Amino acid sequence: MLIESDARRHITTAIELEEEITSYEEREKHKGKVVLNCEEYNEIRKKLVNKCCQINAVANVEGKGRDDLGIDILVEAESTVRRISETQSRAVRKLADNIKKAFTNIRVLLRKYNKNIDAVDPQLKNNPELVEVLVPYEKSWEKGKEFFGSKKSCNQLIYLSQLIEGIAEKYKEAKEKIDSIDTEIFLIIPCLVVLNSFDGSDQGICVKYDPLLAATGSPESEQYTGVRDKYKQLQKRTKDGYKLYNIFEQAFFDKPWHASVLKECNITKEEVEQIVHRVKIIAIGMQRYNPMEWNALIETAMEK
Repeated sequence: MLIESDARRHITTAIELEEEITSYEEREKHKGKVVLNCEEYNEIRKKLVNKCCQINAVANVEGKGRDDLGIDILVEAESTVRRISETQSRAVRKLADNIKKAFTNIRVLLRKYNKNIDAVDPQLKNNPELVEVLVPYEKSWEKGKEFFGSKKSCNQLIYLSQLIEGIAEKYKEAKEKIDSIDTEIFLIIPCLVVLNSFDGSDQGICVKYDPLLAATGSPESEQYTGVRDKYKQLQKRTKDGYKLYNIFEQAFFDKPWHASVLKECNITKEEVEQIVHRVKIIAIGMQRYNPMEWNALIETAMEK
């Protein structure tokens, strides 16, 4: 029995901390106060979060067993929910909500365990309910650590999610490709990011996910500079950046151009095709430089 009690020590400690958090919340509620980013409150929650990390390292056999997911992730998620609306970015709100929900689900399970601690298998990985709440906890908090860890990373996620949500509203085929996770969309999106980077509106995504684009003298940098300069030349010639952007946006979706539109913009089909081809090469390079990091960004922005 002593051995079993020792094996459950992480759970019993977590239960005690959850009770302490609940008591604090109830006391403040009775005072008519809403607990928001209170230092004392977060100090208690920090202890539970740290204990959750220890439990995750032992019990989460379906994930990575990470033990470095701190209270700052939860605090930033709560701040994000208050600061960013769904109209600004559904994907960012969803990530923040998932982080909060994952922590709440762990607390709910701890309350259940508190009623019958003997039902908890000392081999924590053998408790299906525990593993079931730890898997989404680790997955969402891991993303939170990546994208809420700095203002720049958060802004990049907001930008990309807005880009994706925008094309889904603008083009029926884009929404269909996104909803069905069509492989074509995974090339179209980075192409649009590269196109946006020519005007510096990509929030630095291109350079972050392929540093070679900014490496002086590298083939990647020279190729990028060449196609960017060519695009800017077309902008000066057409004198209508919005219309030119739409032409290339539609080109990435393989939508046919009207000859009259090209003539009106004073550009040729060949010029468009040449830039489209080069942009695709740059986009593929961005995806391949660090595929794990890129996939995490694109999946989160697509709410997957």
